[in-house]
Amino acid sequence: MKAHSFIIITILTAAFSAFLPRPARAAELTISLPPSVEAREGWFYLGEYAEIYGDRETADGASMAVIRHDGSFSRRDVIDALSYTEAAGREVSIVMPDVVEVDAEPEIAAELRAMTAWKWRVEIDVAPGSWAETINGFSGYRLPPKITPGARSIAVKLVDADGREHNKQVKATWYQPVIYATRPLSRGERIDVSKLGARIGKAAMMMTGFSSPEQLAGAVTRKAVNALVQLETGDVRQESFIRAGSTVTMVARSNGLGVEVKGIAMQRGGLGDIIRVKNLSSKKILKARIIGADRVEINTEAAR
Repeated sequence: MKAHSFIIITILTAAFSAFLPRPARAAELTISLPPSVEAREGWFYLGEYAEIYGDRETADGASMAVIRHDGSFSRRDVIDALSYTEAAGREVSIVMPDVVEVDAEPEIAAELRAMTAWKWRVEIDVAPGSWAETINGFSGYRLPPKITPGARSIAVKLVDADGREHNKQVKATWYQPVIYATRPLSRGERIDVSKLGARIGKAAMMMTGFSSPEQLAGAVTRKAVNALVQLETGDVRQESFIRAGSTVTMVARSNGLGVEVKGIAMQRGGLGDIIRVKNLSSKKILKARIIGADRVEINTEAAR
């Protein structure tokens, strides 16, 4: 049975100073989690699995709370994660067991993410029954050789014991961070990253959106853009972010954590371009992808 807690999240020196029961007042935010989830190892965003209701800005911020786990996570883990979001200082109702078990994501979901380099949840929906029930009695399955992230339906071939293939359409829902402007933007306006919001949402089929505010640093709008609507690549034009010889911040990410070092760009480029950069500490020259103004994400396996 899910337990219901009603708390006020307040931060004092980056920690919770009080959890006060307030049964007489309505919560500004309600978060509900099931007894178990099927998720990738290490971490995920709360909004990938939780139902979140309340003030738009607060709910969006809460959806981006990072939940770290080692096969389970507790109510306290959720509270700690929320303390770094807009939910801090708000009255929050959390409906969940004391501990939520984290099972391995379905094999097909893990395979889809690996094939497409997708970082977030892929939800598989096979009706009737679960994916495990669908492949029961078959010796295996084959995915198409190429899959576009965001594809709503995927043609899977089930293989029976005699090696014969049977076609099966599998529905997939792809989750990702969605970036939007917190106020309307006029045509030709340079985007202020501090005025952007983020939430976990379902990816569009054609994958034309951004997944990080950093990707929009220095961008200029091509047209007027409404507030709260997902920003797409066609909404903006990107200017050259980095010049050869300029100092850049090199970001290396692992399991949701980032390490930053300084480097020198060996080439010029715009958002998304792959350029060569020199690590000022190690003096090594690596390949990196431009992710924002004077910021690159390095591929540590790509050496000179």
